[in-house]
Amino acid sequence: MHFSQTFAAAAILALGPMTVLAGFPVAIVQFQTWETCDVGAPALGEPTSQMQVSTTPLTCANTPVNRDWNVDNYSFSADLIGHYSGWCSGVIVWNNEDCSGEPVYEVLFEDGPFAEPVCLPDFLEPGFVSFKLDCEGFHGEE
Repeated sequence: MHFSQTFAAAAILALGPMTVLAGFPVAIVQFQTWETCDVGAPALGEPTSQMQVSTTPLTCANTPVNRDWNVDNYSFSADLIGHYSGWCSGVIVWNNEDCSGEPVYEVLFEDGPFAEPVCLPDFLEPGFVSFKLDCEGFHGEE
């Protein structure tokens, strides 16, 4: 590959996230683990661990499930970014690596483009948790 081809490829990769942000909605999802919190109540304070991923209606993002002995609760929060974010109702959550099968939860955007974390029971199996943004008009295969 010549220098100009390498430079062009690097420029396209660098602009990729900006193009996606301008083109359709993106959600920044935070997955938190808690030693303890009141199920159904807002998840406040410092989580035991916190992972963050970005996802779109056409992509599946995942992160490992922390199975530390002191984790008794989970929570999810999400921020919508992008021009078409008004068409999005939430982020679908699966307890696997590839957003397949039956979802286990949905993080809903009820009052705008941010979903507050709510304390959930310890319902996830070891492995991964995966996410896909749920938006009207964006249905397709990855």
